[in-house]
Amino acid sequence: AEAAEQARRLEEARGTFDGAIRQKIERAWTRPASVPSGLSCVVAVRLGPGGSVLSAQVVQSSGNSAFDQSAERAVFRADPLPMPDEAALAAPYRQGVELVFNPDG
Repeated sequence: AEAAEQARRLEEARGTFDGAIRQKIERAWTRPASVPSGLSCVVAVRLGPGGSVLSAQVVQSSGNSAFDQSAERAVFRADPLPMPDEAALAAPYRQGVELVFNPDG
């Protein structure tokens, strides 16, 4: 039961941090002139100590290269990103997490 509780707590914290990270990236994003609304892509983000952005790469394209590139730029512009202090929570972000970038949704 204790392991299940720990897993639930990690999952909950992960959701909170994913949301905070997405919000900071979306605030740092500027829509390119040619990009229509309603697009989304998936960006793989790897963080270092203190939430510094080590890498950001689109792994599932929106089909619009200008949008995809703007999403990657926004991740670096939002540096540093919120990062959990607790090692167990921080581990996935150090290894790399995939975040859906959907600024209009």
